[in-house]
Amino acid sequence: NNFGIRKNLLDYDQVNNEQREIIYKERRQVLDGENMREAIYKMIQDTVDTYVDMCFSDDVDSEEWDLNEFNGVLTPIIPIRPLTAESVKGKKRDEIRHELKEEAVKLYEEKEAEFPEPEQLRELERVVLLKCIDSKWMDHIDAMDELQKGIRLRAYGQQDPVIAYREEGFDMFDAMIDTIRENTARMILTVRLKTPEAPKREAVAKETGTTSS
Repeated sequence: NNFGIRKNLLDYDQVNNEQREIIYKERRQVLDGENMREAIYKMIQDTVDTYVDMCFSDDVDSEEWDLNEFNGVLTPIIPIRPLTAESVKGKKRDEIRHELKEEAVKLYEEKEAEFPEPEQLRELERVVLLKCIDSKWMDHIDAMDELQKGIRLRAYGQQDPVIAYREEGFDMFDAMIDTIRENTARMILTVRLKTPEAPKREAVAKETGTTSS
């Protein structure tokens, strides 16, 4: 019985370690000062993809799309012009997707032009991404602890609690990644440069106590 308990704990730890490796690989790139422009660029485009796929379908005529829902979820993250019945009339989902991505990328390039030195925005991107990662990762750790406490009851329902923990844990992990992506995109696209120098990532890591990997 004791061996079985230890084995299950190791299995739970394996799930946690796999997730930790993914997160710390990403944040190590940030702390090492790598250029995150391509990552931010992809986050913006992936956010558009997510909500286009969620809200629109070619199986439904564009005149019947719920544009209020779409505008309500996307524009707070990426402040593009809201879609209207006229702007989507007669168009397919991928055509709308392409137009929205072009507009989102244009916003990003306009944001880059606001900064006197390109590296100012690059450093700000690293700071924003680091803050988002650390904040959401801490929340995720707490959520995984709560999941592990309740998951053992699954054994009584003829379900392997370790398998359930892995499946639900990675669903939660994917949701966390989506939140990091969206928060980062929103903050970068809406940020305003008020001081000559952007905050430094080392200071952010020191504030959160997450300097080491």
